[in-house]
Amino acid sequence: MVRIGYIIGSTAEDSINQKLARVLVDQAPEQAEMVHIPIRHLPLYHRDMDAEFPQEMTDYKQQVADVDGLLVVSPEHNQSFPAAVKNALDILTRPWGKNIIEGLPLGIAGASPGRFGTINGQSQLRQFLPPLGVKVMGSPLMAVHATRETFTDDGADEQTTRRAASYMEAFVEFVVRHSRVGD
Repeated sequence: MVRIGYIIGSTAEDSINQKLARVLVDQAPEQAEMVHIPIRHLPLYHRDMDAEFPQEMTDYKQQVADVDGLLVVSPEHNQSFPAAVKNALDILTRPWGKNIIEGLPLGIAGASPGRFGTINGQSQLRQFLPPLGVKVMGSPLMAVHATRETFTDDGADEQTTRRAASYMEAFVEFVVRHSRVGD
């Protein structure tokens, strides 16, 4: 069994990325235990917190430390990833010298009504993460161009569901191959 945490980069109550996350979780292979790690309650990080890290940030870091891989399901804001995602990732590397995501296998997925889905935001995340020591899965990509028909009350359309299943199978294999377990 592999334990995969996932964060949702949208703080909106009924975002399409929450819907995408549900589809990805539903399509995860049986050997994957999927754990939602909320980020909407996290305070905005600043270095004055380093002396006494707030409890909600410490608890969040522990939740991430307890998984074998992390999936970031994020919208795209102004052709970039949202501030909530940046803050959540920054917290995982702070205080200085306490980077808990070094060596962590990570996947990126997202949905947007834009024609190219979240490809720009994902591209920026792919540049941002490797210097932190994160192992980012290169392919397949999961950038969904969401229309009114993409997500249903029961999940997603056939194409998105099929892509989600393929993506999750590849991501679980990636996590198993690159997991820190036993390091």
